This record gives sequence, C-alpha cells and structure tokens, in this order.
Amino acid sequence: MSSLYTKIIPNINSIIPRVNARRSFLIPPILSAIRPPLISSSLIIQQKRTGTARPKLKKPKEKQGKSLGFKRKKTKKESSEEGEIKSASSSEQGSEEFYKAAPVIILNDMLPDVFTHENVGKVYQIPEEVIPKFNVFKFPTSLSKEFALFHRPSLVVRQSSVELISLLKDASTSPSTNNRFILSGSLGVGKSALLVQAVNYAMCQPWIVIYIPHAIQFVNSTFPYIKVESTNEFVQPTLAASILQQIKRVNERYLRNIKLRRSHQIHRHAIEGDKTASQLLDVGINDPHSAQDVFEIFLEEIGNNSEYPVLLAVDEVNAFYANSEYRDVDDSLLEVNRLSLPRTILEYFSGKKDFTYGAAIGALSHNFKPFISKTLEIALGLSEASSWKPVSDTIWQYTTGLQRFDVKEYTKDEAKAMMDYYYDTAIMQQPKEQSFLKYFLATNGNPKKFYLTCWKGL
Repeated sequence: MSSLYTKIIPNINSIIPRVNARRSFLIPPILSAIRPPLISSSLIIQQKRTGTARPKLKKPKEKQGKSLGFKRKKTKKESSEEGEIKSASSSEQGSEEFYKAAPVIILNDMLPDVFTHENVGKVYQIPEEVIPKFNVFKFPTSLSKEFALFHRPSLVVRQSSVELISLLKDASTSPSTNNRFILSGSLGVGKSALLVQAVNYAMCQPWIVIYIPHAIQFVNSTFPYIKVESTNEFVQPTLAASILQQIKRVNERYLRNIKLRRSHQIHRHAIEGDKTASQLLDVGINDPHSAQDVFEIFLEEIGNNSEYPVLLAVDEVNAFYANSEYRDVDDSLLEVNRLSLPRTILEYFSGKKDFTYGAAIGALSHNFKPFISKTLEIALGLSEASSWKPVSDTIWQYTTGLQRFDVKEYTKDEAKAMMDYYYDTAIMQQPKEQSFLKYFLATNGNPKKFYLTCWKGL
C-alpha cells in the first residue's frame, strides 16, 4: 500500500530532451541542481503519507499560579488608565533619551495692568488660569510650535501691544461698531501674537470671548455642509456645534448670568425666555442641525447684554473675504457669504450687527496665498484697485468701516528682551552679546525671522 501513496517522480531524462553532450555543456550542472531537490521532496511526501515522519512536538505551556479569587474582567476605565500610564511612561523614557526639557524661567504673569509704556520690552508669561481656555480655542499653528520650546507660553509687551489694549479698554464701554480693527503688517511681523495678547487681556477680564485662530478651516472645504433651500445658503453643522461647545467651555461662568430676552423656536426646540445663554448653547451642541440658528440667536442675545463686553477675535480673517473652496450643486465655487457661519461673523465685522459693548478684531495672514483677499486689502488701503480685476460687490459690503491697525517690526529694546529670553531658555546657544546687532540687522527686526535666526543661526 505504501507504493500507492508514494509520489512518482518522472525520470529526469524524460523532462530534459536528449541533446548531444558535445553540443551542450549545460546538462551536467542542470542534472546536479535538479535531482537532489526532487529526491528529497519525494522522500518528505512519502514520509508524511506513510506516517513515518516525526511529528512536531508542542512546547508545554507554563503553569500559572492559582489566583486566590475569581478572575475579574477589567473595566474600560482601568484599561484606559493602564494605557495612559504605559503611553506616559514610554513618552517619558523617549523624552529623557532624545529630548531635553525646557528650563524653567520664572516670569511675571501677563495681567491686564502690565500693558503700560514702562513695561515695553519685558517678557511675560500667559497666566496659568488662562492657559486652559487657550487649550480649548487652540493657539495659532505658528505660535504653538514656538511655545512648545518654552516651559510656559510667553510673549513680549510691545508698543503695539500697549496701543491695542488701550483700544480694548475703550471698547469695554462703547458699541462694537466703533471698534472694528484689522491687524495688518508684513509676513512674520507678529500679528497673531498681538491678537493672542488681546484675547489674553479679555480672558483675564469679565469679558465674553469668541476666538477663532484658524479661519481658513471655515472655508477650505474641511467640514461637511448642507444646503438650506429657504435661504439658498449652506450650513456647516458639525463646525457650528464645535464652535458653540468651545464658547460655552470658556465663558460658562458669565453665560449663566445672562437671561434670554425672549422665547425662541428653533426647529423642534422651544426655548423659553427664562433660560440662560448657556442653556441656549446646549441646544445647538446636542443638535448640530440646529447649531447655526443657535449661533445667530446666541450672538444676538449676548450682543444686547450690558454687563459683559464681547470680544470677537478672528485670526486669518482674510479667508472670510476670499473665495471659498466649497462648491455649489452645479459644481461652481461658493462665495463666502453663502456659507452661513462665516457670513454671520462678517455681519459683526461689517457693522450690520453689533454688541452693546465690545470689539471685533481680525488679523491678516499671508501664509496661504489662495486665501489672500484682494478686496480686503483694497478696502484697508494696502492695495490699489484695478479695472482688470474687479472686486466682488457681495464681499465689498462687509468691509465698510473697518479700521486698519498696523503692526511694526521689533524695536531694539523688544528684540533685545526676546534674545535674552531665547538665551535663558537654551534656544540660542551662541553668546548673545556678540550676536544681537548682527541678528537684528540681518532680520530687519522681523519677529519671526529674528526667532528663527536665534534658534538656527544665520
């Protein structure tokens, strides 16, 4: 019977045709190369089928000690805690091996009273109680990378800082229609950092703060959108709900004290007049399809309160005055005013709607060329109109009454203070006394270039 299960290997001569040995010199190597594998494979097959092959022995499992109690399944909380501990320990090991922690520099907090002419050229740190609020809204990308090298986010008080905070102080007792500013300046001059100082000032005060550090994300086709046939506009439900949640987390302390002026019917939600502004936000947070209507009503309600000023701060605000990357049903690009969320914000920058007390401050960004607005630059006097490229009338209407606030380069005192700080935080390795004048002249006092030069050198 064993011959029945034996694989029959044909003769090698039947595979390779007979060739005159004198004419070919390849047959001996081929025969020597092919025969051994064929014979060995036939033996393996025969052994397996006749049962003569040695079976693989499994390694015995190690006996585990008996537990004293019943085996309990780990809860989600315990497993997540273990995962956090493992990830934390691994990150700590990696950071200890490859990175050096930033040295701890003791600085004073950037409180509202530090914005004076006497403190120009001094570096202050963002107060500890304000950092969680910025963690909700997030810092601009360029600043977050820089702050990652510091023990605590820190900024220098500049002459521009004193002037802008002075305008904010006046805005606390005047309507927002009188306080609509756009921070302008060259690339890397510090517009975003100055806007962060304004937001920090408002967060340290009893202000309601709405901070948007990445306006481009509102118009670059990142979030889903739905057309509303009644208004011919498009809403962004998930984005609007996220904004409402951020506003509530940062301003919950003050929103609880603001009562609604009247009742509201938002789709299937009936909101009574005795509710608070915080409870109004809950409707949009829990129902994203109602978030846009809630956002508009919320701005209207807090805009009519006379107890807390409102700061609406938008970085990359030029994106709201440029063409969006969203498309209509006919595949044509949408103008920004047909996106309900940016259009609502533009109404407060244009003065069509206002807050009883407060300000609307935006900062230009030159990092993304597709979103540079020629219309806004013409309205601010930064560029001249051209008959070859007419501006959009629908966008132009939102530029009425905007005031330009120019941000200039570092003065010597401001640059010297930042170089001292970079040296103390070990960002700068070279002797600062020998490098200051060379770096300052090479960068022309541009804050971003000055920082990169101190970090990487010329």
